Amino acid sequence: MEIPVKIIQSFNEKPSEDNMLKAYLKSLSIKEKKGYEIAKSHLGMSFQLEKSVGYLQYKKSIENP
Repeated sequence: MEIPVKIIQSFNEKPSEDNMLKAYLKSLSIKEKKGYEIAKSHLGMSFQLEKSVGYLQYKKSIENP
């Protein structure tokens, strides 16, 4: 039985940035979520989750297990 190319490609693809951000937010503890909300409210539009230290560490751990 031959595996369709689409299935093989989906296994080789990295998760999208949006999906990784959502997964990171779900992985936060209650304290971390509170810190995230405070940072977001205080920094406003200048806060970028994708550039935060915590997210970058999370992303690195997912990409290089």
